[in-house]
Amino acid sequence: HALSEAFRHANYFYCIPMIAVSLICVLIRAYRWKFIMNPLHRASMSNLFSATMVGFMAIDILPARIGEFIRAHLIGEKEGISKSAAFGTIVVERLFDIFTVLLILSGILVIVSLPGSRIQGVYVKALRGAAVVFFPLFVALICFLILIMKKTQVAISWARTCLRPLPESWRNKILAMLNSFASGLGAIRMGMHLIPIVFYSLLMWGIYGLGNGLILKAFQIDLPVYAFFYLLVVQAVAVAVPASPGFVGTYHAAVVAGLAAFQIPKEVALSFAILSHFLIFVPVILYGLVLLWKDHLSLSTLKTQADDGRDRRPKSD
Repeated sequence: HALSEAFRHANYFYCIPMIAVSLICVLIRAYRWKFIMNPLHRASMSNLFSATMVGFMAIDILPARIGEFIRAHLIGEKEGISKSAAFGTIVVERLFDIFTVLLILSGILVIVSLPGSRIQGVYVKALRGAAVVFFPLFVALICFLILIMKKTQVAISWARTCLRPLPESWRNKILAMLNSFASGLGAIRMGMHLIPIVFYSLLMWGIYGLGNGLILKAFQIDLPVYAFFYLLVVQAVAVAVPASPGFVGTYHAAVVAGLAAFQIPKEVALSFAILSHFLIFVPVILYGLVLLWKDHLSLSTLKTQADDGRDRRPKSD
C-alpha cells in the first residue's frame, strides 16, 4: 500500500527529460568510443551509435554481459575490423568509466566529511571502505593493461602463472582474449585524444547524476546535489556485480540501501528505484530493438555469433 501511495503522488512530468537523459548518454558514450577507437580505425558515428545502442540493449536483457561482445561483433562487422581489437577498445572504455566513478566517489568523500552533511556516519565509512578497495584494484588493472600493450608476451606469461589453478579450458580462453585485444589498447597512449575522452566521460556521468535529481524531484524527495552523485556511485556498483539480466533486484536493493543513508523510507526508496530503473533501461531496450530490426538482425543470431567469437582463438578472428 505504501509503495502504491508513493507512485500515486509522483509527478511523472519528470519522466520525459529522464528518457532523454537515458538516450543522450548512449549517444555521448558512442561519441567517446569514436575517440577511443581512432588509433585503431576511424569508424563512422552512425555505426558506433547503432552498435552501442544494440549492445546495451543486449546487456539489459541477456545474462553475463554478453552485450559487450555483441558490441564488438557488430562494430567489427560494420567497419571490417578485428572484433578482438574492437573488444579491447571496450575494455578501455570501461576503464574510463571506472576512473570517472572513482573521481566522483573522491569528491563525495570530501563533501560528506564536511560539517553539516546529511549522510549518516556509517555510510561515510562504507564509502571510504569502497575507495580503499577499488582504488588499488583500478591502479593494478591499469598497470597490467599497460604491460599487455607494451610487453604482451611478458604479461601473458605472468597471467599464465596466475591462472594455473583454473581449468585448462578457462585458462586458454582467458589467455587467448588477453593476447588478442592487446592491439585495442592504443587509447592509453593516444596523447591529446585523452582530453575529449575524459571530457565526455565526465559529461556522460554528470548527466546521469542529474538524472537522479529528476527522479528524486518526481517523488518530492529533497536532497542536496551531492546526493544525486552518491546514488550514481551506488548504482554503478550495483550494475557492476554479477546479476540477473537487466540487473533486476541488485539495482533496486542497492538504491534502497543507498537512500537509507538519507533516512528515506523504504517504500519511497523502492518506488524511486523501480521508476529510475525503468526510465534508464527500457528506452535503450526499445531503441536497440528498433535498430536491430532496421538492420534485419535477430538477438538470438547475434548472441550465437558473439558466443562463437568469444570462444575462438585470436588467429580465427
